[in-house]
Amino acid sequence: MPKKNIVFVLNEYNGHGGAQRVAAVLAEEFVQDGHDVKVLSINKQKNEFSYFSKDIPVHVLHSGGYRPPMAKSIGASLKTLNFKKINAEIKRRMQLIKRRKDVIKFFDAYGNEDVYVIVVQVWGMQWLEPLIYRPNIKIIGQSHESIKAAKNSHRYKRLLKYYRQVSKFLLLTHKDAQSFEKLGFLNVDVMYNPSPFRKQIEASELYKNKTIVSTGRIVDDKGFDVLIEAFAKVANELPGWKLEIYGEGPAKKYLNSLIKILGMENRVFLKGQTGDVQSVLAKSSFFVLASKAEGLPMSLIEAQSIGLPCISTDCAPGIREIITEYKDGLMAPVGDVPFLSRHIRRLALDPNKFHSYSQHAFENSLKFDKQVIKNQWYELFEELGGNLDAK
Repeated sequence: MPKKNIVFVLNEYNGHGGAQRVAAVLAEEFVQDGHDVKVLSINKQKNEFSYFSKDIPVHVLHSGGYRPPMAKSIGASLKTLNFKKINAEIKRRMQLIKRRKDVIKFFDAYGNEDVYVIVVQVWGMQWLEPLIYRPNIKIIGQSHESIKAAKNSHRYKRLLKYYRQVSKFLLLTHKDAQSFEKLGFLNVDVMYNPSPFRKQIEASELYKNKTIVSTGRIVDDKGFDVLIEAFAKVANELPGWKLEIYGEGPAKKYLNSLIKILGMENRVFLKGQTGDVQSVLAKSSFFVLASKAEGLPMSLIEAQSIGLPCISTDCAPGIREIITEYKDGLMAPVGDVPFLSRHIRRLALDPNKFHSYSQHAFENSLKFDKQVIKNQWYELFEELGGNLDAK
């Protein structure tokens, strides 16, 4: 198989989001198949572990801790004589020029060889812009959130500006792909996130754990407060059951206070960050996602990949591409505590339903198997002009 050059572009290679996990899984698969894989990271987090193997080279553009701010109009700041903003914007522009030169130098090292550049987060495109029309650079843009979530952020304008021009723009769901096609995009396609593992655990063993689990960054959008309230509402009806939440973030103090107010100190536990998601899931019974907005959540995909039934808010089109309602999981409206609590009680108190959902969840997870997804990536490389045979 001809060796291919593959570069992942991320905001922070050692961030702990689903995007980093997905990229790390794919990178490891490509390396094992003998391809040359590198990571180009715009920034890095201080003293944080990385999902990427230490054997994969990482080039950090802003290694000194500088974090580029949002672009600002110098003219508007001049009118208000806001010299602090003017200086910050001048510094940003100078840094962008310098770092673009670094990026060009990085890719010049490949000569005329084809390079498949997977831009995991659109923010990185402003540094890659000078490379868009190089014939040997095949840029594949990704968006790891729904179009609805993107529209509520500054990222949407960047998607419209940069991803029309790339070789391929990959969405996580067919509904989102159709939305961009209606906007005139001619380069869209769909690529699911792969699970880093797939190993079924017997439903009876999972049920014995009597543990509800959720993972993610501890921020308001993840809806952990809704989940805690929903569990507290039915906790007395579920003797022996507990709720464990894994992750770190700024909302942790608030959640700790909520747990105390609800008297759930012995039933709800904030477990912090974990580097071994599979082991955490294996010690649980079912997974609950209470988010306000998502793309195609890795957390649900990973949970199904060992046979965990899932309950999720209906927060994005991607949820219904993972969960088949009333077959392998349940869904609730966003923010609806009573609805979510009824689903938790229903699944915890019905072993037969639990066993059926568990079996179907594992069967459904096959489409997210990393071998399946890897081969789809190889087909995409071939489509873009490569000569890469899938294993």
